[in-house]
Amino acid sequence: MRGVTPSESPLLDPVTLEILETAYLQRCASVDELRGALPAPPGDLQARLEALYAGGFLAEADGRLDYTSPYTAFVAIGAARAERIVDEAVRTTALMQALPRLIRAWDISEVEDGGRHPLAVNIIHAVSDSGDAWFRHAAAETTSRPSMVFPEEGPLLAALRAGHLADLQGRMEEGHLRVLVNVDLHPTGELAERLDDVRRRGVQLRRSRNTPSWLYVDAGSIVGVPILWGSPAPTRLLAVRTPPVVAAVALVFDELWHAADRWEESESPWVPILGLMGQGLTDDAIAQRLGLTDRTVRRRIAEAMVELGVTSRFALGMAWERLSAP
Repeated sequence: MRGVTPSESPLLDPVTLEILETAYLQRCASVDELRGALPAPPGDLQARLEALYAGGFLAEADGRLDYTSPYTAFVAIGAARAERIVDEAVRTTALMQALPRLIRAWDISEVEDGGRHPLAVNIIHAVSDSGDAWFRHAAAETTSRPSMVFPEEGPLLAALRAGHLADLQGRMEEGHLRVLVNVDLHPTGELAERLDDVRRRGVQLRRSRNTPSWLYVDAGSIVGVPILWGSPAPTRLLAVRTPPVVAAVALVFDELWHAADRWEESESPWVPILGLMGQGLTDDAIAQRLGLTDRTVRRRIAEAMVELGVTSRFALGMAWERLSAP
């Protein structure tokens, strides 16, 4: 039987969509019956059917057509695409893990004519895991489109406290600094306030289920790769300027970025505040519990009122009760 497991999603252009819609409406038992039901069968009908078989919408066995609901087909297509994305991420992560070792081996044993190394690589030693040494080094580079990965909260907060992310965004003539954090990060207190600040400055944030290592890449100039791949806050880094390597690592980051969850799709920052309001806590008590300022608590309550379409705290409480009900 052809068309049992979706291998790729078909292009549902108007002609292919009409074929599938006719097949669904009339439940044609065979290809010949479907051909007769179409007002103007296309000359490439068989090729379009093959695409629908591959997509899991239809199947053909012994001359008969079998049907799969669009719900099942779209779920299967999504699962297949997700599996391919995960598989590609695994391969690219394995390549990144091997990169520092391969660079060290090349750097030790191979040189070009004239004694010059073909890879433009420096080792950056940091005195702590704050990343200050790296950011001082990167500040001397021409900033194009920097992107970063922070697997853990500590190094991210340190970079925010030192103003490194705001500084990077400020040095960009156009575009945005992109930052990936672990999907399990739910910022509160100082971290939440500092992230709100850099987002207002233009920094883009996403949550990723795959933050394999601390990473810095600016597609126009430089890559910062930990000597020990997987380090959440490395103290020793390879600064690589070789264009093909920079381009390859930039592609790895782009894959991670496009597969990540948008920050806006995660839990709204006012959710824990409304939860504590529902328990009868005052603004001051909520601020102390969450490590926020009174001003931040009031601002997020106001944001919740706008988002939930209410104009009073009483109405906000009623809306929250409906929203949080099982």
